[in-house]
Amino acid sequence: MLRSETGLGGLVGPGVMVDCAASSLMSNNGCGGHGEGGMNRWVRCGPPLRARSVRHARGLALGTAVILGLLAVLQFSGAVVRAFQSPPRFVRSQLTWFDRTGKKLGVIGGMADYGNLELSPSADRVGVAVLSDIDHGTRDIWIVDVATGRHTAFTSGAADENWMLWSSDGRRLVFNSGRNGGLDLYQADAAAVSASPGDALLVDRDAKWPVSWSADGRYLLYVINGQRTGNDIFVLPLFGDRKPFPFKQTAESENWAAFSPDGKWVAYSSTEAGDPEVYVSPFPAVPSGRRWLVSKGGGTQARWRRDGKELYFLSPDRMIVAAAVSASGADFEVGALQPLFDIRLPYGQYHAFDVTADGQRFLVDTLVTLPGTSVIAH
Repeated sequence: MLRSETGLGGLVGPGVMVDCAASSLMSNNGCGGHGEGGMNRWVRCGPPLRARSVRHARGLALGTAVILGLLAVLQFSGAVVRAFQSPPRFVRSQLTWFDRTGKKLGVIGGMADYGNLELSPSADRVGVAVLSDIDHGTRDIWIVDVATGRHTAFTSGAADENWMLWSSDGRRLVFNSGRNGGLDLYQADAAAVSASPGDALLVDRDAKWPVSWSADGRYLLYVINGQRTGNDIFVLPLFGDRKPFPFKQTAESENWAAFSPDGKWVAYSSTEAGDPEVYVSPFPAVPSGRRWLVSKGGGTQARWRRDGKELYFLSPDRMIVAAAVSASGADFEVGALQPLFDIRLPYGQYHAFDVTADGQRFLVDTLVTLPGTSVIAH
């Protein structure tokens, strides 16, 4: 499926996207390949993982997509790729509770085409990006009551809003929005009722995905698709002059950043070893670049237990894995890894699960039917 840039699929060029639903050729950790002329055209699923060889600037297209009936002609810097296009598709997934053994405990609300999900700190609400315009692939953010399953449309305008975070007290939200033509960061009261709520936090030329908010409310981690270095993790201070600075910015792709509960550590994924692996680094970053490897054999979508003693991540075979961790001063220790249960996720580029404060219950965006069909997913 080809969508506009703000539809947030696996980006392969400015304004061109590859749908990362479970029925596509992409795994939850992504796929990659090389284009013509030696240009690296890796395409991965995760918050925006875009082909690094294609530079993005707002209002400037280096590649264009022309859809003629069922035939799309994609032009990337002179290289032409043809692909037959199916009609717009959507998936059906269900917000589902599981315990640590994978036993289903219940569901929240009805089925929809759910994307990124975030439990509120008290676990009484869940924020989720829901497909609202199938033709343009854009999403709105819903706030769903965990007890009743009823939802409130936090955003409802034409712009794409596909990623959000809760403040530690659950009173405010940070989210991205394409209302000004890019994908920028906004903040609003969690109870706001407006088609386009919020005040701008950061508006610039880069598309941005907010991925973690420190418990003290002072720092925001977000992912950009850098014009020179691919996916990078940046920090936005929410005090002073609010000038962003890089946390991880290398030639590799860094993604899925998450503050520890005490704000002294950041778990994140990096492709420095080839496939994405989960690492932990101190915050603020130290000049030595010291880090600890958490996953073994691949990992993304790291989440912390509220006491900071366990990390959860998604393995390449879609298994939620728990890692025992501990910190003492400037040292960090990774203990045993415990595979918990495998999940059926509809998309690899969104957070597919969240976990309660005690680490005993997992809310999973569970694929029910395959895209564009009534076939039950297994």
